[in-house]
Amino acid sequence: MTEVATRQERTGTPGPERFAEFLRVYASLNTRLAYATDLGIPLDWVPGYTAPEPGRRRGRARRGEPTGLEWLHWCVREGFGSFAEVRVQHVERWLEELARAGYRDATRARMLSAVSAFYQKYLLREGLAEHNPAALVDRSAQHLNRSGSSPSQTAMWSFEACRALLLAAHLLADRHRNGPRDRAMVEVLIGTGVRAEELVGVNLDDYHRPAAGGPAALRVHGKGAKDRRVALAAPVADAVADYLRVRAAPQVPALRGQPGLRAPEPMFVTSTGRRVHVSHVQAVLRRLCATFAPAPDAAPPRSRRVREVLDGEQASLVAAHLGPLRETIHPHSARHSYATHAITRGAEPRQVQHDLGHAALSTTEGYLHDAEDLANSAAHELAPALHRGWLR
Repeated sequence: MTEVATRQERTGTPGPERFAEFLRVYASLNTRLAYATDLGIPLDWVPGYTAPEPGRRRGRARRGEPTGLEWLHWCVREGFGSFAEVRVQHVERWLEELARAGYRDATRARMLSAVSAFYQKYLLREGLAEHNPAALVDRSAQHLNRSGSSPSQTAMWSFEACRALLLAAHLLADRHRNGPRDRAMVEVLIGTGVRAEELVGVNLDDYHRPAAGGPAALRVHGKGAKDRRVALAAPVADAVADYLRVRAAPQVPALRGQPGLRAPEPMFVTSTGRRVHVSHVQAVLRRLCATFAPAPDAAPPRSRRVREVLDGEQASLVAAHLGPLRETIHPHSARHSYATHAITRGAEPRQVQHDLGHAALSTTEGYLHDAEDLANSAAHELAPALHRGWLR
């Protein structure tokens, strides 16, 4: 039994069933896992969660192992008998401890929002607290304020880097057993800006291509159980079609208690027929970078077929753009890159907002990076006019 559960038995604070009630407010399992992770709720208490097989990585939903500074663990350590005892000064002290432990401001802001939601959407409603101390925190003093329209800190890939990732996945597609699948995943990720969780969550019946060689559409299951359709341009759809031709059909059992009905068949599957885990998306991106731009002390690839690709004339071009991404590449950068490059090429912001599944346009605007603002600055027009005729 976890320390959190032991404390609850001793003090009468909410137990697993209470936290499960709170998490059921959110229809998406990924959202439930995110809140559970930030609050320190054991994942086994999350409704709908199935523990991975022994030896398999938990993946991104876990965001690393517990540090003991998650909200519930911190409250247990501080000796609170109930959440009603917590005051704003306690929350601020918790945030300061997170900062000293090296948590980024964006991470602390997200964790504070999780605590606030826990109070607002459950504890206050159930009469387990009289006020929401997280809502009283001075976010500005804690350096947690960021305008919704200010640029995100997530790194954006240059247009050339996006091309290099697509080319790398193409060159290795027939050099690995799962090459066609990985290439299709990279094409959809970069070509649509979907979230990694949305990418691995699509099923076969979510894909529709009316005519061979033409564009396609993909229904993705976004945050808050909100589905949307994204367009797959013909090159992206071709990559998906190449993968589907070699995809092995998994053995999907019928739904328990419902004879004749079968569970949705995932589009992207492992060699054993299971749905690809979200952690695999980042692993694919890292492998592409490490293959074409390996670390100085990395051993050469064992596969002769891969070495042949690396000896080709296109490999050095790919390496030049993927080398800087090798240590920091993350799938969420694909969304930022999609937003910026699409608007740069004349797409309407409202359409990009729909593509990304953002409820507010200000969220989409926050994905645009300073480079675009600098390139379009009015200074490029004003300064030459001011100096025209006397400065060469």
